[in-house]
Amino acid sequence: MRRRCKIAVCSVGCRANQADSAALVRSLDGARFESVDDLARADIVVINTCCVTAEAERDCRKLVRRAAREAARAAIVVTGCAVTAFPAFADRLGDGVGSRVEVAATPEALRDRLERAAASVPDGGDTDGDEPRPYDAPKGRDDSAKRRDAVHPRSQKRTRALLKVQNGCSHGCAYCIVPKARGKESSTPIAEVIEGVSRLADEGCRELVITGVQLGAWGADLPGRPRLAELVAKVADRFAPGRVRLSSVEPWSVDAALIEAVGGHPGVCAHLHVPLQSGADRVLGLMGRGYTLRDFAAMAESARGRIPELAFGTDILCGFPTETEDEHALTLRALAELGFTYVHAFPYSPRPGTRAARLGGTPGRTVAKQRVREVRAAGEELGRRFVASQIGAVREAIVEGSRAGVARGLTDNFLAVEMAGPAQVGDLVRVRIEDPGRGARARAVVISLK
Repeated sequence: MRRRCKIAVCSVGCRANQADSAALVRSLDGARFESVDDLARADIVVINTCCVTAEAERDCRKLVRRAAREAARAAIVVTGCAVTAFPAFADRLGDGVGSRVEVAATPEALRDRLERAAASVPDGGDTDGDEPRPYDAPKGRDDSAKRRDAVHPRSQKRTRALLKVQNGCSHGCAYCIVPKARGKESSTPIAEVIEGVSRLADEGCRELVITGVQLGAWGADLPGRPRLAELVAKVADRFAPGRVRLSSVEPWSVDAALIEAVGGHPGVCAHLHVPLQSGADRVLGLMGRGYTLRDFAAMAESARGRIPELAFGTDILCGFPTETEDEHALTLRALAELGFTYVHAFPYSPRPGTRAARLGGTPGRTVAKQRVREVRAAGEELGRRFVASQIGAVREAIVEGSRAGVARGLTDNFLAVEMAGPAQVGDLVRVRIEDPGRGARARAVVISLK
């Protein structure tokens, strides 16, 4: 009897990468594959790589080396952005590891490698001592659902799912390797998106995160050039009574229609994450961002005016070449003035082949890290103020887990909360925010189930 091929899929990087990995697992045939979390049990380990920063690349190499240690009998396949942008990625792993690694730079190459792995699994019992477990599909369900559950059994209810609807980026920011790693922009047609939404709704997910490499570019390459706002409304209609959240959207894509879709549809979370990157116009120009601080401020004012309870997050890139202390101070001031509720900050990391890598005058790693600390401190203060502003508010929350009998979850406007009252994992509930809490979670009371 041939046993199923045990596969561990690991992902480094952005939500688009995470969505790609989840889609890979969903696509596997349950008669031939079984998803495992324990690397030591795997016949094959797939590592979906990232290269947006040098640190992300290092994390990928560490993960490959860990897989080589823990999955001593497994084949290791690396795929994703790092191997697409840098074909020699695997050559820098070291002789002891590199000889065990295969590169799958395209989805076709990855599928071929997985097919070979499944075909090469020996007959007989599982090598970890379990009895052979041939595919035994649950009765009364369609074949695709049977295959999904067999690959990755749902031991507990899934609360959130990622759905990637767009790939690639043509904007060409000076610091960014993503266009080289992901290629030109491409959009998933609406019918295909809705099919994916329906599948995830049928699986019991209650929150759906729409993501893409350059999400706001969705539709530009499709017939009729539909806009993201149209897609968001249709997805939210189909996913009801669950809710929809947007992943990061670039500022040039946040128009009046998208703001209305977020603020006006009851199934869309009151949450926008819009990267600013710098509060200094000169630096924004060098970055190739294509907007000024005034442009961004006008967009932010429109969004916050339409959605007063909006969770409004951003990204800041610190230590860009030639950035001065005065320009860093402009960024800190912009954070205070633009109404952000949380901030992600990163040190500049030169990426080979980008325009920024050829610029001189980089402030240096030490300076960049100090600026990151200052930006993160400003972001923490903004977060505290936002939580304080929500005391007494009634919000919708999804229950994601519990600890010591206390339910934990996330509100529609991105507040992490601990909830007192009757609620189970996967429930959508209405809660009243009672107290800012002492840690990262505000305290809330469940009022009702949705």
